[in-house]
Parts: sequence; C-alpha cells; structure tokens
Amino acid sequence: MKISSYELFTKRIFVFLLMTIFSFHAIADQNNKKRTLVVYFSQPEDVKLDGVDGNSGASLLSKNNQLLGSTQYIAQLIQQQTDGELFRIETVNTYPSQHEPLIRYAEKEKQDNVRPALKSKINNLADYDTVFIGYPIWWYQMPMALYSFLEQHNLQGKTIIPFTTHGGSHFSGSIQEIQRLQPGASVITDGLAISRNDVTDDDIESEVKDWLNDLPAVK
Repeated sequence: MKISSYELFTKRIFVFLLMTIFSFHAIADQNNKKRTLVVYFSQPEDVKLDGVDGNSGASLLSKNNQLLGSTQYIAQLIQQQTDGELFRIETVNTYPSQHEPLIRYAEKEKQDNVRPALKSKINNLADYDTVFIGYPIWWYQMPMALYSFLEQHNLQGKTIIPFTTHGGSHFSGSIQEIQRLQPGASVITDGLAISRNDVTDDDIESEVKDWLNDLPAVK
C-alpha cells in the first residue's frame, strides 16, 4: 500500500522527536556522571628507602620501564580505575633528589612554615565532584606544597579522598589538616595509606581496586 506524503512526513517527525529525546537523555547522563580529579604531589628520590617516614620522602620505583615516585604510581592506579583526570602539584623551585638534602630542605620548609610557589593552578575545578589528593608524609605531616595547594583552591561542596605513601606514620594527622583547610568539603577519613615498602608488591593494584570499590563516593 502506498504511503501518503502526510503519513511519511508524520513518521519523519516522529523519528526526529525520538532521536531528540534520546540525545537529551544522553546529554543528561553525561552531565550527571560523577567527574573525578586525581591530584598528587610526588618527589622521587634516587634511592629506595627503608625506615621511619618522618625522616624521609617518597622513594623511587621502576614500573613499566618508567621511574616513578611511590605517590605518583598510586595516583596513576587510582586514575586508571576511576577514569579520572591527573594533576601533579609541582613547585617553582625544584626539590633536591638526594635523600639527605631533601629531608633537610623539607625540615626547613616546615620550621619556617613556608608556602612554596606552585607552577600552576587548577582553573576548572567546577568540572569535578570528587577529588583524590595524594602525598608522601614528610616530618610527620603533609609536604608544605600541599598547604600551598589547599590554600589556593576552593574545594567547597566536593568530596575529598586522601591517599598517602608512607614509611610507618600513616596519615599522621594530615586528614585533619585537610578538613581544617577545606571546611566546606566532605573529606573521607577512610583514606588509603600504603607503606612505601609495599608499593612494589604484586597485589598492590588489587589492593587499590578493592579500596576504591569500598568507597561509596566513587560508586
């Protein structure tokens, strides 16, 4: 049976409306998707260290033919699991790579309550709902570069999830410091604290994945 011009026009309009509705739903789903940012500070040393974390920085490890800081490696694992964006906190002045000069430099920064100048800021924070923040523990607290970052960025209304690589001191009160510096954010206290000695374990990827799966903020 021959279809009239009116019926053909009506069908085309119907198909067009359906496609428009589907497009709106796709855009809405994309806008409602939780967006994730993985921020980290990592200062690799040229030796792998053992011992108490209060007197040391992040150690260096080799993964996939790359030399990475421990915190940097964990940040990459989190980014891969969450499909988030990576942002590395970098200071204008370069930190020493040798262990002894590094810990003395970090100690002086702490004693002087320094706020190191950062190379760049994040200008599109509105694009993210969840922000992972990773760092080593230096002298039993966050590196001073983290204070610079947290004082220069407003994370109000966002979910902050801390993670750290350490040598025995775990978070050492740093989560409470993040809460103090970002009172308008929801800071997850069940962060991920991994000993630098365990970062190279074969099951570390599974450990990170299991931790992420247990976090309601990223589900």
